[in-house]
Formats: sequence, structure tokens, C-alpha cells
Amino acid sequence: MKKIFGIIVLLATAHSLIAQFSTDHRQLEEHMRYSRDKQFNTWSIAVGYGSLIMQNDLSSYAFLPDRHWSFGPMIKLSKQIHPAWALDLQFIESDYRSGNEEYYSEGNINDYSVNLITYINQWFTYPGPMNDRWNVYMKLGVGLTAFRTRVRYTETDEFVHRRDVDPENEEDGYIVLGYDPHDPTKMIERAKELVIPFSLGVQYRINRSFDIGFETSMRWSLEDKLDNILLGANNDKYLYTNIHLAYKIGKKNKRHSRWTHRGYGFNVFDKPKKDPLADEVARLEEELRQYEANRIIKTDTVKIKHHALRIYGSNNMVSVFFDSNDSKLDTKDQVDLATIGLYMTKNPRSTVEIYGYNDSADNPDENLGVSKKRCKEVLSFFVDDLGIDKNRFSLYPKGEDDLLLPKDANKNNQIRIINRRADVVVFKP
Repeated sequence: MKKIFGIIVLLATAHSLIAQFSTDHRQLEEHMRYSRDKQFNTWSIAVGYGSLIMQNDLSSYAFLPDRHWSFGPMIKLSKQIHPAWALDLQFIESDYRSGNEEYYSEGNINDYSVNLITYINQWFTYPGPMNDRWNVYMKLGVGLTAFRTRVRYTETDEFVHRRDVDPENEEDGYIVLGYDPHDPTKMIERAKELVIPFSLGVQYRINRSFDIGFETSMRWSLEDKLDNILLGANNDKYLYTNIHLAYKIGKKNKRHSRWTHRGYGFNVFDKPKKDPLADEVARLEEELRQYEANRIIKTDTVKIKHHALRIYGSNNMVSVFFDSNDSKLDTKDQVDLATIGLYMTKNPRSTVEIYGYNDSADNPDENLGVSKKRCKEVLSFFVDDLGIDKNRFSLYPKGEDDLLLPKDANKNNQIRIINRRADVVVFKP
């Protein structure tokens, strides 16, 4: 069963991963689509028949026996809570036998359980029955086993008396439960024990009335007394596997809820899933807002050249803009300055004047210091990075003097950045 469970989980995971990189191409008719506002059938009753394999302290096999197969009927009533979830009440009845070369136990089990079911295919990215025909589910529950058991000798079939194996408790009679300990052929009240069932199953939708299913479940006892032999490290357990036919109760002009397809983007509790791209989109939107807040306003090129000629006596100029109290050049600044460097290389007699401005600080001396750093940063790029002679440059740190716009702390940042710049002016020979 572990292998079966592993294969189902692997298939579900693979299907989910593939679906994440695909478009929802499902062609769903309205009666197939799940909605809380619609009415669907939710009850069903199933009857089945299958094998019961007891694994107790007397078992001589690891998992599947080469003998001692027993069979019995099953009936269950199911209530669909949601396409991904259901509850069922299940009853199983079967004889059983399990043993080794020396002893074996035989008995009869009435198993009652209540189970919570989840449909694995409803956990997929595009949740719903596979090909509109198949459901794969697993369930976990709690149950009560009412049973009778007797221990016998394998060779003779005689009942085992406690005096033969436990002389100190000879007065307890034969090793039986649910039978008279002094007359092992006489039935008395069944013994009872709690069990924990775990099941895996597959359903196939025949039509709106009937489904056919296959289910296997391992049912662990909590007290280790199904064979009345309190030995061994593991509690008794039994594997019950059945094929069953389910009748879907309700009007046949509407679907059963377990055969509906849920909407894309909702989890198994019908809550909207968090979009994995939502955080990324929000982050990009925030970056765009910050960029817009700090964006340098583009000005008409003709006006810039006109004012540059009027102020500096040359219209061959590049302006480099800085954040508050910053003097670092970014890649775009370096590209712009490199065009001037190329011109200076082709015109060895040309010279450059670098003017620095700042209005970030309240103190004029601090603004002057920042403008000096900006002039030196631009000069360093020309001299250290481009290898141009330092003597061809003149620095004019202005601080908050001769600002393009009046110093005003109430202006927004994208306006004030105009005063936080360095103008690089080229003079032809």
C-alpha cells in the first residue's frame, strides 16, 4: 500500500506541476461547473465485496499471504461536503484466519468506521474529475471492531487451552474472545477494539446514477488483541480491499457534487489562492512609483542649448543629476560623459569646465562641499577612467549659488533634483 500511495502522490504532484505551466483548456458545460449557489446531489450509498487479510502476531507472512484469504461484504453511506471533501460511514463484515506452522487464529469481524475523505484530483491546479470520469481519493478515519477470535493448533485444529502455553492462568480456559472460555464453540458477546483505518481508492463515473470503485484500506488496531495473543512489537492490523458499486441518491437532472469541476485559482477549501506573481507585481509597481517620483523631467533640447550658451558661453554641454547629497555616477551618466570624452580625444585642444550645484543641505558650506565632490567625481571619470589630461579641465563648485530654480524644500523631489547636478561644458579650440 505504501507503493500505491507513493505512486498516487507522485502522479498528483506531476500533474500539478505540469498544469502550472499550461493554460486551462477545459471545456466545461454549466452543469459540470461547481458553485456554492447551485444545487448538487451529495448523498450516495455503496455496496461491495472484497478480501480481508489479517496480519497479527501469528502471521507467518510479511504482507500478502500465500494462504488464509478471507472475503466479506461492505456497505457505506457517503455525504459530499464539497467537491474536495466528503464523509462516510462504513460497515465491513468478514471471517478471517491467520497463522503459522504451529498456531493459527480464526474469527469474525464486524468493522464500523467514520472517515474523512479528500479527492486528490481536486487538489490539482485545474481541479475536477480526471477526463470527467475518474476520481482518486484517500481517507482517514476512526472505527470500532466487534470481533470473535479463537486460537487453534495448525496440525490438529484443536482449540488451544491456556494450560498448554500459560499454566499459571489455566483457570482462564481456552484462548478465545467472543466465545465462552470454557466452551470455545459457544458464542458470547463480541469483544471490541478501536481501529484507525487509512484508505486509498479510485472511482469511475458510469452515469448520473451509478459509480464503480476500487478501495483498499489498512486498519490498525489500538490494543493488539484481535488474535488474543499479546506478543510482538506491532499491533494487529488487517488489509481490506474491495470493489463496490455506488448509487448516487437524488434527482438525476443534476450532478453529484463529487463529479463537479471547481474554478481555477481556488484552494480545496474554496478560498482564493494567493497569486504567486502578486508580490512581484506589487514590487514592480512600487519601483515604478519610486522611479516616477525621482524621474528627471525631460526638457526641450533647443531650450537647454539656448540657456547653456547664454550662461556658459557654449551649448556643447552634458548635465549629470544626483540624488540628495549624492555624488556617484551611474551607468547612464558615464555613457553621457563618454561622448564628451570622445569629442575631447578627437579635438585635443578642446577644454572642459565642470560646474557643481547642490541645495540639499540647510548650511551653504555643506552645499558647497557636496558640489565640490560632484565636480571631483566627474573629473575622476575623465582622468582615471578615460585617461584624459587633467590640465584640460577647470572645476567651478557653486554650492547653492546660481541655482537654476530657487531653493525651496516644499518642491517635490523630481523638481529639486534639477538643482542637484553637475554641468559639463565643452569649449572648442
